[in-house]
Amino acid sequence: MTRTHITIAALVLLACASGASASASAPYQPHNPITAHSQCAISAAKAGKIASQLYGGKVIDVKQVNANGRTAFRVKLLQPNGRIHSVLIDANSGKPLQ
Repeated sequence: MTRTHITIAALVLLACASGASASASAPYQPHNPITAHSQCAISAAKAGKIASQLYGGKVIDVKQVNANGRTAFRVKLLQPNGRIHSVLIDANSGKPLQ
């Protein structure tokens, strides 16, 4: 390899490594555009916090869904044992749905 190829390869590796470490350490930020425009008593972030406090684990995803005619948030939690636990949080009361 030439010096140019080595330099480019090093820059690519550096860019990938710095991007991965930044995203791995950043806290979860909900990015669901539906949530921003709907009339919910709680936010997606609040639903994630409620689910994490009730069931433990790290919030990895929050989506607004329709659960039997009710607006809810589906929160996915990464448990310490590596499993993913999904829970529904009512968007108006903040209570878990069965």
